[in-house]
Amino acid sequence: MKKFFHYILMAAFIGGTIPFSSCNDDDENQLNEWNMSYVSLLPADYLRPIPSFTLKHIIDKGIEGSVEFQVMATLQKPASQDVSVNIDATCDGIAADKIVKSSDAAIIKAGDLKSEPVTISITDWSDIESVEEAAEYTLNIKVKDIVTGAVEVANSEFNQSVAVKIVKEQAKMEEFLFFNQVPENSTLYTNATDWDFSFMDGVENAGANSVAGTGGNDVATNGVPFWVSVDFKEVKKLTGIKTSHWGPGFAPSKVEILTSDNGSTWKSWGEVQTSGSYQTIAFKNVIEARYLKYQMVTVPSRVEITKLHVYMSNN
Repeated sequence: MKKFFHYILMAAFIGGTIPFSSCNDDDENQLNEWNMSYVSLLPADYLRPIPSFTLKHIIDKGIEGSVEFQVMATLQKPASQDVSVNIDATCDGIAADKIVKSSDAAIIKAGDLKSEPVTISITDWSDIESVEEAAEYTLNIKVKDIVTGAVEVANSEFNQSVAVKIVKEQAKMEEFLFFNQVPENSTLYTNATDWDFSFMDGVENAGANSVAGTGGNDVATNGVPFWVSVDFKEVKKLTGIKTSHWGPGFAPSKVEILTSDNGSTWKSWGEVQTSGSYQTIAFKNVIEARYLKYQMVTVPSRVEITKLHVYMSNN
């Protein structure tokens, strides 16, 4: 009798363990979230913050600067076969043909965890050259789809795109004026009486002053930016100017330089920060013009000028 119950218990034990063992084999062969391998898209240098790119916009020259950014595809565990991760890149305002990819797909080799970097670049900004105000754009790089024979590979729910910020500065004139620099290969002309000077209405001592060589007074206002223009009576090759003031506290801190061929239509060469009793401004290139205008932009509560001399090219 005891042997009978012994055999029954052994049979029950064996019968109970066989289905349990069979169930484990099925679980191991079935794909689930624990044995899947998920594709992500990351910056190639993912340990550093994503950089932003700044573009300069120079009037009459266009937009300067470029964008070059690298991404890579990754898996959290190796796959049994190669995984081709197709990449899409778009940017509002920029046509698709202006966005260049070093490859349309990032390939993760079987047994590897990441692909070689794919470079996304933009150098042609002709589509946004008409936008003169400051603007921001976003280069969106994302996973388009994946191609692989590995059944255990799928897209991750996270890290499917990378956003790169692009900042375009407001359009401005090319830097042309350089403060506190003496023009090369030039001579400073101080013969003011050979030229005709004009002054903005409202300035003090417009008729008799040391600027035009018609008197000993300065030309001044109480905190009002003013201009001085010079007629050289013929076209000259101008390379810079030098002005004198009673002291730093009476001198402008920003000025604008303009030239003209007829004395009525003026071209601005930009503004420049200045300081001190004696202010020298060099031009980037020689300007051929008959008329020059010196326009104060930022001034103290009392501003004046005592001399305006001009550098001219020796060539």
